[in-house]
Amino acid sequence: MQRPWLLVLATLLVVALAVLATLQVRWINDLSTADEERRRGALDFAARRLADDVTREAMRVHDTFDQAPRDAADLAHRYEEWKAEAREPGLVQTIYAIDVPTMELSRLDTASATLVPAPWSDSLDPARPVLRAGPDAPPVRRAPIVPQIPAVMVPLRPEAPTRPPWMDDGGGGPPPFRPPERMPFRPRRSVLIVTLDRAVIANLVRDLAATTLPPSDYDVTISTGDVRNDNAAEVVAPMLVVGLMRDAPDAPPAYWRLLVRRRGVALSEIVSAARRRNLAISFAILALLLGSFVLLAVLARRAERLRVQQLEFVAGITHELNTPLAALTSAGQNLADGIVGEREQVTRYGAMIVKESRRLSETVAQVLDFAGMQSRGVPARIAAVDVRAVVEDAVAQCGWLAEEAKVKIEMQIAADLPAVGGDADALTRAVQNLVANAIRHGGAGG
Repeated sequence: MQRPWLLVLATLLVVALAVLATLQVRWINDLSTADEERRRGALDFAARRLADDVTREAMRVHDTFDQAPRDAADLAHRYEEWKAEAREPGLVQTIYAIDVPTMELSRLDTASATLVPAPWSDSLDPARPVLRAGPDAPPVRRAPIVPQIPAVMVPLRPEAPTRPPWMDDGGGGPPPFRPPERMPFRPRRSVLIVTLDRAVIANLVRDLAATTLPPSDYDVTISTGDVRNDNAAEVVAPMLVVGLMRDAPDAPPAYWRLLVRRRGVALSEIVSAARRRNLAISFAILALLLGSFVLLAVLARRAERLRVQQLEFVAGITHELNTPLAALTSAGQNLADGIVGEREQVTRYGAMIVKESRRLSETVAQVLDFAGMQSRGVPARIAAVDVRAVVEDAVAQCGWLAEEAKVKIEMQIAADLPAVGGDADALTRAVQNLVANAIRHGGAGG
């Protein structure tokens, strides 16, 4: 009746372990994904903060010259103030002033505080779509940074329109000449193009990265080309980008990117290694649980077998003890009641009592020997044992049993047998047990 319940219990336990293993795998996968997202999010935040710091340094240049008048002395004075407080004084490379309608370019000589005419450089071509050259082009709000150069675009304060001679009444008289009515008169608009030094930007990125990212774990590089090389990067953050307005769809896209790569093993590999380690530990624990269950099942089955053997042993011992005890009880009762009075009968009863007593003593000795073997408490006495003496002693002790069963015992023992190592008493009882069983179950007269 217990086996079906044990089978059901084992099945439920195996199913529970399988469900637990499945949930453990899902839980570890979710934890690994969350850990990778957390690490990558923290790294992305640090990279964007670093890119924003660099962009903020460029915007400080913009704020320094924003709405400044087109005056070389004022521009040079503003430059010196910025340079005195800048983190990287070499960030500004060249300052150009350009008249938007005429596209006349001038370079600010900071030493002499003068605007010197300068030729148009091909490196400034990315600024043309932002400037919207031409007198009829409406002013458009643009991103203040052109990362392709790289440069900062700063609008200057518009100059007042020049008063034509024909508008001067010369003391109140009528003008001698009036131009056509369609002749436009617009204020002159000027823009500063402040170019930035790429090498100084790279140094600024490295300096800021030392305080933002662990320098021993990550490498920070800058991508400034059209070909993307950020496949191996952990995170990519845009840099020198303030944001293009929606009314400037034709402005060139920014392509400065801050690339953060992990030195040595990639972040995904680290998370995968941690995931494999956690899975190995979890499966080891589950395997230990399963092994413990199997071991308990084996021990329970072994205990059941031992219990059955003990029951059989007790039943056998009881049977073996009941026979001599019954004979002794019957003989003693007959003698006590005076039923046996003749000398011959008394002698026969006495011989039977001695025989059954020996049999009872033999059985008790075997039980004690078996108990000693099971407990392993008494160490075996190993010594040189004469095989012939062991066999002759065992046969002699079974002599009375052989006489009763009318069995003849023949011994054939080689004369040159060597001594063996063992316990003489235990060997004698073992041989005696074999001979006694042969006499009891071999039949009479054999």
